[in-house]
Amino acid sequence: MSQFAYEGVDKSGEKVTGIIDAESFRAAARQLEQRSFQITTLNPVVATQSKAKTRTKAKIKKNDVILVFYEIATMLRAGVTLKEAVEAQCESSHSDAILAIFQSLLKQLKAGVAFSAAVKNTDLTVPDYMYYLIESGEMTGSLADAIEQGVEQMEYDLKVQSDTRSALIYPSILVLSGVVAVGIMFLFVVPKFASLLNNAEDMPALAWFVITSGVWVNDNKLGVLVGFAALVALTFMTLTQERFKVPLLNFTSKMPIIGGWLNESDMAVWSKMLSILLGSKVPMLDALTLAAKSSRIPWRKARLAQVKSGVKSGMALSTALHREEVVSSTTVNLVKVGEKSGDLSTTLASVSRLYDQASKKRMQTLLSLIEPIAILVIGVVIGVIIMGIILAITSANDIAI
Repeated sequence: MSQFAYEGVDKSGEKVTGIIDAESFRAAARQLEQRSFQITTLNPVVATQSKAKTRTKAKIKKNDVILVFYEIATMLRAGVTLKEAVEAQCESSHSDAILAIFQSLLKQLKAGVAFSAAVKNTDLTVPDYMYYLIESGEMTGSLADAIEQGVEQMEYDLKVQSDTRSALIYPSILVLSGVVAVGIMFLFVVPKFASLLNNAEDMPALAWFVITSGVWVNDNKLGVLVGFAALVALTFMTLTQERFKVPLLNFTSKMPIIGGWLNESDMAVWSKMLSILLGSKVPMLDALTLAAKSSRIPWRKARLAQVKSGVKSGMALSTALHREEVVSSTTVNLVKVGEKSGDLSTTLASVSRLYDQASKKRMQTLLSLIEPIAILVIGVVIGVIIMGIILAITSANDIAI
């Protein structure tokens, strides 16, 4: 499907401009004619424009997206019309990329395109649930509430990522420092005692192993560096490529402590997402589909798809969740209460808070274990190296005596 840029006037004589998707030039003209537009210019969008859009898209930060939507929700609450709110963003001090997107949004709104569809037609990167929330807000007349809830969820997603990243910074630095310390020992300290290998037949096995390893590392610096770089690249590939990431996530989610943390944080995101979508009057099946996308653990995502199938066949949500064993029995009971009271959205929000608090406690437990284990392992490795050097020196002295 191609894109066509058009200019013209509507029924009231007001100038309209925008971009439309169509199979051909004639199809685009017919669509615009159906909107009762009198078109003066209709041209295909060239490929270079698409590339420029891609470059613009890459420059937009998540925090910027959250900010502009929050500003729109605030203006709508203050009684400003949607068109005026978008116009205000076009005149704001945001980045050029944001301004270009909102100018496109304004053109589409003037052309009669719904806000949810207009956002989809831009390069503004937002989660899928944001489109459904905006569409739901347009249908129910509560667009400000819908956008605000979407912004809150985007902030929550960003906070979970930030907290996880921050929590792993200190252990990562600790491990990296240990690797560097061991590398320095093998490259610069241990090779100084290479001459002791002349009496290797009388040297203890540990001393021989340490000094031989140090000499080998020193003689093969380039190979060691290449091997280390390859290991880092392999680790990065494992963590980013889907075919490696899926089994890795499935495996780690079943591990003690770390698995509990991953599962609880995952369910906190899922239940919060489902709560927001249902609270915004999104149909249950659509809400379950979107909420399942927020799950990061592959096996759970597959089971949540089965939960949707169960609900679609007439099963209660609590029954489907219990059958697929994706949540705890306490959560199933809370969902049952929400179904009976008719306020499932509020109940799921409470479930999200419970999981969020539990995941934070689990993360603290995990960190409290990682730090001493890392210190212990690094200490043992350096201790073994030092012990090997001392044994080599003492054995050489014994030989000399």
